[in-house]
Amino acid sequence: MKTRVVAGSLIVAAWLLYACASAPPPAPPAPPPAPPPPTADQQFDALTAKYLLEFPQHSPVSATGLGDHRFDAHLDDVSADGWQARQAFADLYLGALDGIDRAQLSRDRQVDALLLRNELEQTRFSVQQLQDWRWDPLIYSRIAGNGLYTLLAREFAPAPERLANIGRRLEEMPRFLSQVREVLDPARVPKIHAETAARQNRGLTAMLDGEIANEVAKLPGAEQEPLRASLARARSAIAQHQIWLEKKLLPEAKGEFRIGAELYDRKLGFALYSPMSRQEIRERAESELAAVHRVMYDIAREVLKGQSSRKNGNPPRMPDEPTDTQRLRVIKKALELAYAERPKRDGVLDTARSSLEAATQFVREKNIVTVPREPLKIITMPEFLQHALHPQPHHP
Repeated sequence: MKTRVVAGSLIVAAWLLYACASAPPPAPPAPPPAPPPPTADQQFDALTAKYLLEFPQHSPVSATGLGDHRFDAHLDDVSADGWQARQAFADLYLGALDGIDRAQLSRDRQVDALLLRNELEQTRFSVQQLQDWRWDPLIYSRIAGNGLYTLLAREFAPAPERLANIGRRLEEMPRFLSQVREVLDPARVPKIHAETAARQNRGLTAMLDGEIANEVAKLPGAEQEPLRASLARARSAIAQHQIWLEKKLLPEAKGEFRIGAELYDRKLGFALYSPMSRQEIRERAESELAAVHRVMYDIAREVLKGQSSRKNGNPPRMPDEPTDTQRLRVIKKALELAYAERPKRDGVLDTARSSLEAATQFVREKNIVTVPREPLKIITMPEFLQHALHPQPHHP
């Protein structure tokens, strides 16, 4: 009996093995569903993140001004190849923007997309059509000056760290100014631009010998020496550039500062982020000016009513419905009273600082808006940014 049970067990086991061997293998698990395609907002966010990562490489000085300090040790590449690289960069991102359906973007991203497109198209326009990099030396005065001044004036990092990057940018100054002389075409430079550039370039030397030298003097002696060497090299390069500005650029500057209606209209559109025509802008400006004059007239009447005629002469007529001439006469008379209270020239900064302090205190007490904790400093405009575009008298 026992033998038959064992034999039966073997038969059952064999049958089970056969059944398992002949059964089809289990089906593989289903692949996970494909992720949904990125939304327009996600596409735009990825594009702008990449743009913000790459843009500073083409304009380190602008990046410093915007608070991106990864390239604080460098000045811009302003060679012809450097400008073409900026245009190629703009073209690349304009193409990427074209691939995003703006209508599918959220409202705030639609606005950002328009601003980014305006910036990129303006870069392409400036490099390709306007070509101001070939005829406007003031572009380079601003880059050179801001490249040093933004590191000096903004206390975003300890002074030794900022001064070290100033030193590195000073080391690049000879290369930068050499590129400026290579790309500028004196025959296309307007004379007034050349005159202003010559004055502003002297402001660079003043900043080296003034604010920067003063900050370097505060460092330990061992840290001063390399910076003083960089200052000397940059000062020499700026002096050489001054000679070129005065002896080469100024005599040969024959360009026309008027860029023509077509280029002006396009430049105006980029500057204002608006498709409004010049005529529309003028009509709106004239309308706003008339409205402001009406308000100023009402205020001026109140001011003059309380003034003694003996002290201020015979007051002008102040009818309820004045002519334009009467309105302007009354406004002028009231402004003359205000001018009498202006500070002296050497007291303008102190008056401005005092007014700022009083205004800040008032806003805080009345809880009108939140005032930033960081103090706002009122300072004299750096010399390299001074000198408006106006002809200077020539002395014999």
